[in-house]
Amino acid sequence: MNAQLQQQLAWLSPQATVLKNMRRGLEKEALRMSKDGMISQTEHPRALGSALTHPHITTDYSEALIELITPATKSIDETLDFLEDLHRFCYQNMGEERLWLNSMPCMIGLEDSQIPLAYYGESNIGKLKTLYRHGLGVRYGRKMQTIAGIHYNLSFPSEFWQAWQQASQNNQDPQEFINEKYFALIRNFQRHSFLLLYLLGASPAVCACFLLGRQHGLASLSAGTLYQPYATSLRMSRLGYQNTVQRDLQVSYNHLPDYIDNLSNAIHTPYPPFADIGVKKDGIYQQMNANVLQIENEYYGLIRPKQTTQRGEKPTQALKARGIEYIEMRCVDLNPFSPIGIDKPTAHFLEVYALHSVLSDSEFFAEDEYHELSIRQEQMVEQGRAPALQVTINGQAADFKTHALTLLNEMRAVALVLDESHQTTRYSESIDQQIAKIEHPELTYAAQVLAEMAKHNNSFFAFGAAIAEQHRDYFLSQPLSAERVALFTEQAQESLAAQKAIEDSDTLSFDAFLAEYIK
Repeated sequence: MNAQLQQQLAWLSPQATVLKNMRRGLEKEALRMSKDGMISQTEHPRALGSALTHPHITTDYSEALIELITPATKSIDETLDFLEDLHRFCYQNMGEERLWLNSMPCMIGLEDSQIPLAYYGESNIGKLKTLYRHGLGVRYGRKMQTIAGIHYNLSFPSEFWQAWQQASQNNQDPQEFINEKYFALIRNFQRHSFLLLYLLGASPAVCACFLLGRQHGLASLSAGTLYQPYATSLRMSRLGYQNTVQRDLQVSYNHLPDYIDNLSNAIHTPYPPFADIGVKKDGIYQQMNANVLQIENEYYGLIRPKQTTQRGEKPTQALKARGIEYIEMRCVDLNPFSPIGIDKPTAHFLEVYALHSVLSDSEFFAEDEYHELSIRQEQMVEQGRAPALQVTINGQAADFKTHALTLLNEMRAVALVLDESHQTTRYSESIDQQIAKIEHPELTYAAQVLAEMAKHNNSFFAFGAAIAEQHRDYFLSQPLSAERVALFTEQAQESLAAQKAIEDSDTLSFDAFLAEYIK
């Protein structure tokens, strides 16, 4: 165990209760699909409320890509139960449609135009959200935007930060202390993210229609299905939610002000290929601007520092004004074997991983380390389950299994502290389950996906459609409580009224609104 981690555990272990009020929330995406398995062409169901203003049910890129958002809670069970109830409410209001339970899409049509953009109404902010998505489509293609994942949001309580700052005899402004520690977490999260990609990756295969007309290097598993034999997460590969523009964009994770400045510069720096597209074509907006990024959220990172935004506030403005409130872990594939896309052991493991990341020594990134992170990610997503895999660490080839077991054994000590703080054994048990996946690669989600596909003639679509049907039956067989139905119905109605109020209150033209927003 590294010396820094030992030192931090020495003061934390006797007062583990300072972690009791950790808060977590989930954002889970899933494509709506018709009964025949095609991406839905219908509007976001009105019974689910307004995608613009509903606190828990919205859409991501496409009108068909539902996003379910839980509140922040002090319990993993409460968070996952709320997510399950959101699924039930959706299924009760989706008719014959199903939710696609894999991160990589299928049956999305041959043309980008067959993927409907999310619609948020006729207010200026609603039009802006749709325009941003149109811009993503013309920049990178709409198909890439149909990839789905689950984002795990986590914050440590004020009691934890106060105890740590006191033990460190640190006299910084408390929020500055918190900002620095969260950035230490973010750096270590990325350094060791190859472990998460192995353990939680669940996208080793994809429908051929997703890569039609693209160079890919994948092997054909069956008619209509492409794969990499040892892949873990094609979602996180160059074929998934990555692009050349952003690989060349270096955003600092050493200090919050640098991070904010780098993103802000990208939003205001022209990029010739996007300028060639044009902001308007024949008088119709194509994108918000012709810069490297339209807005901050266009930058795809494995993890983001976050602060709750107020109305009209940009993410970087919120971070600059009030500092980091929580972190958003973004590299988790949907687990198709769980009806809600994530299981409890994964949730417990992610929290151990995050605490291990923040407590361990975290040197600032040197410029060449950003490049090495990309190399290591590519090695893992494409060949992660290969026997005797070597990964690049500090410029040298290292045995993946040995390195992974070292990290997981360090995390065991961290898990014990979380067990004590939450009066459970689930955190330690989650580490045991991850160690088993290192020792037995066939237990990984990616391997299990391929094994299940073999029962469906190695067809990614047949596997995905069958499991979507199973999960639909599961949710419809267990109706929501009357209390939850009343809550979600009321929220849906209130969100529709809130959208109308926003539309009625607009005074600026869209041109003026956009100019004010992006200045």
